[in-house]
Parts: sequence; C-alpha cells; structure tokens
Amino acid sequence: MGLYNIDRTLPPTPELSAVVEEAYALFAPYTIGSALHVCHCNVCMTHETMRALTSTPLRDIPAALLAEYTNSAHGWDDGQIAREMRHFLPRYFDLLARNDPPDNMGVDICLRRLIAARWRTMWPHAEADLVDRFFDAMVRGAMARLDVIPWEREPEPKADMTDLLTLVVTAGGDIARVLRVWDDGPLVGAAVHFAIVRQRLSYKDGRDVLHSAYLDTYPEAAAEIATFLLRPSVPERIEAAFFATQDPHLQKILSNAAG
Repeated sequence: MGLYNIDRTLPPTPELSAVVEEAYALFAPYTIGSALHVCHCNVCMTHETMRALTSTPLRDIPAALLAEYTNSAHGWDDGQIAREMRHFLPRYFDLLARNDPPDNMGVDICLRRLIAARWRTMWPHAEADLVDRFFDAMVRGAMARLDVIPWEREPEPKADMTDLLTLVVTAGGDIARVLRVWDDGPLVGAAVHFAIVRQRLSYKDGRDVLHSAYLDTYPEAAAEIATFLLRPSVPERIEAAFFATQDPHLQKILSNAAG
C-alpha cells in the first residue's frame, strides 16, 4: 500500500455537518475583497493564487487552495486579518470535518492562527461557543468514524485523535473540555483511540506527556493528556472494548495496546 496515495477523507457526521452549516451562517457577515493580508514572498502566496482564492465561492474552495492562505497569512490584528480569518473559518471547518485539512502540514496545526485571535475572550460568545462545539464534534466524529487503513503491523484509523488533540491545543481550545467529550464517548470508539494515543506517550522533564513536536511549546497540555490516558480505568475500558467488537482490525488495535 503506497504511503502517499491513501485517501484519508471521511464523510462528515450529522453533528459535524450541522455545526459546519451553522458556521457558514454565523460568519457570513465577514466578507472579503479582492486583496488579502498575506505574504507575497517567493515561498508564500502569488498574486494569481490570491485572485483564485478571493474569486472562488467559499464553499467551493479546495483544501489545496485554502492551504495557501494557511501557510501565507502571517501576523494578526483585530481588523482586516481577523475579518479574513473568520470569513474562511467555515470552510476550514467544512474541510476538517471531511478529514481533508487545508494545510500542507496536516490536521495538527491547521488552525494555529486562531490562538493569536484570543477567540475565547475576544470574540462574541456565539462565535467562541461555535468553535468549542466544532472541536467537540470533531472528537465525537473520530470515535464514530472508525474507518481504518489496514497496515500489516497495526491498522490505523483515518481520523487520528493525536492530530485532533494537537489541533485543539494549537488553536487555543479547551483541552480539558475535549478530553471530557472523549471520556464520555462510546465504548469501542473511545477505547480504540485510547489504545493508539497511549502508545504515543513519552517521559520528558520528569513527567509523562503526549509526544508531539507541535506540543513542545504546550507542555502543560501534553502532560494533561498523558495524565488522562494513564488513569487505571483506561486499560479496563480497552479490554472491555476488545470483547465488545467483532471487527478484526479494531480488535488488533485493542489487543496490541493490552499486550
């Protein structure tokens, strides 16, 4: 199986679809013109790309084109840049809901510019609440959509919980909130991701943390995730999930964690 020709896209869950539609409506007042506040250096956005981005209907912008904005929009202010980001945000949500991130680096840091927006305190309550609910829906969606890539050594869900947790942290989201959502998830869906993410823990600076290069600057969040996964109840739930599913791919993931 080729590494670079794997289709990781997923259909959005009904909850994700509803949140995305709400985002399109809520952020509709944030319009843009023909120019964007982006970098036009040789490694960032060309003027041709900017024209394509501003002339394409928002719902039709492909992930690769929006990724050019992700990678070229630097800095932050609460004026033009904030309006542009909120204009594009529903499309970010739409593509992320389909596991088709508009970022050349993947899901992990796709919404990294949100942290500069201080959206939890600076944005109107309805907007901040919608961002929180989108993160909730993404975590629930990962537990509901257990489509796997059947690697020989160990199958891998297309929706990666480590990526989602990193997305939340690097966007300035509430990691404790999404961990509660995960904890309240269905037995098998939650446990499959418990099993995988537990294997990505490491010991650093005297404590257990979730290993991710993108979390090096967020050590408290990385430690909070590790503490959550090292609770005694987690291996018990992994074992119970093994006997609750008949899917051989999921059983392999769960048994590898138990072993």
